[in-house]
Amino acid sequence: MLRILRIKPGERLVALVALLIIAALNALVIVHYYPELSAMDVNYHDVARDMFHISGFDAWSYSVVSEWSGWQYNIYRHPLLAIFMLIPCLINQGLMALTGVNCAIFVVGAIEIFFGFYAAVFFFRLLREVVVLSRADATLLTLMLFSMAYIMLTVMVPDHFNLTLCMMMVTLYVAGRLMRAGRPMKLWHTVVLFVFMAGVSLNNGIKVFLAELFTNGRRFFRPRFLLWAVIVPSAAIWAVTSIEFHVWAAPLETAAKAKMEARDKFVRDSIYMAYTDTATTQNPDSIRIGVNKIIKRMAIEKYRRNHANPRIGDPMSKKGFLAWTDASTDRWRSIVENLMGESIQLHRPHLLEDILKDNRPMIVSYEQDYHYWIEALVAVLFAAGIWCGRRSRFFWMALSWWAADMAIHVVLGFGLNEVYIMTAQWAFIIPLSMAYLLRATHGRTGLAVRGVIAALAAYLVLYNGSLIVGYLI
Repeated sequence: MLRILRIKPGERLVALVALLIIAALNALVIVHYYPELSAMDVNYHDVARDMFHISGFDAWSYSVVSEWSGWQYNIYRHPLLAIFMLIPCLINQGLMALTGVNCAIFVVGAIEIFFGFYAAVFFFRLLREVVVLSRADATLLTLMLFSMAYIMLTVMVPDHFNLTLCMMMVTLYVAGRLMRAGRPMKLWHTVVLFVFMAGVSLNNGIKVFLAELFTNGRRFFRPRFLLWAVIVPSAAIWAVTSIEFHVWAAPLETAAKAKMEARDKFVRDSIYMAYTDTATTQNPDSIRIGVNKIIKRMAIEKYRRNHANPRIGDPMSKKGFLAWTDASTDRWRSIVENLMGESIQLHRPHLLEDILKDNRPMIVSYEQDYHYWIEALVAVLFAAGIWCGRRSRFFWMALSWWAADMAIHVVLGFGLNEVYIMTAQWAFIIPLSMAYLLRATHGRTGLAVRGVIAALAAYLVLYNGSLIVGYLI
């Protein structure tokens, strides 16, 4: 199984360049945050949360690798991610004992380099072996993918999206190779890919099932396959998630609720005492009514402060998973400025600010009109590629992944307020569609299309790269 990780002779140059660039990006992050995030004997979780500051990405991986407890990640969204981080945590514990320095930032940096490197390798590999592009075209489109702003950021920040990107590329490659060979996806393929994909980010488990469906066709619906490839792994993930929640999260939620209730009681008692001292009446009912008015006024003022510059839309429901949805945010502006905008080209205003930490507006406009022309060009190339790839079953499988993400983010509005941080989960479809466009164009037309894509990739590398490096330096 580990043979899949071997770098093939035709991949070595691309792999070397990818390794050097991704290592350099991670070095920038390590140097920038080393003084604060290498400290010992501190509340590392709070330090990592407060000090790390690149857009809306989280630094929980630093915290978990520093002091493993498993509760930092949202368990229902990332069921096995804390478990996957146990061995890196043990490595960091050994390094701390040897060096007297918290090496979490180095351990996580090594993880980011590994998965970013193989994400690039497997994307290049599927372009060569599944789409069957020339080495030059595959290199160009690999550069195109990694020139996108939030793909660059994904391979250098301590969030889970880099692991997700790599596992998606592996899944696409495995399914694509099996399709070309006319062979079905085996049960063990499905289980292994599902455990890693859904274990890191639960919603991506559906992408493994879609890969099974497109690869195996009607065999996917055989009762035995459905039982062991879909139902049992899903039930197992859910069971582990429930155990994790009751062991890790529930006690913490109970403690947090008790702390909040104690704080509210203290505030109410303080208001009651202050009101009693200044009230002209000692009637208990009058005092209670007066205190309730003060508390109600404070609640209204707090609500107004929190909603003076709203950074998240109204959910479709306040219960369960629907509490994470967004029913009110303007979809068109979110698509233009965030989904197809910030994801690919950074905005100079509010550069890499966090919606929660910096009060970054949900919608930021570009200062120059040419950014919108670039965005329109990407959209046109994407649409042309979809048309050229319309007869490919593999491309329809990849497009179904993109459609699933758009249903989650655009239709339901999950994470719509900062949808760009999830770019790694869907943006591969843009250069992949361009691959079919390149395969369909020849002669002068093909040369012109390649020239446009090359110019676009070069622009994105220089534009996004200069802003990211400038931000960290």
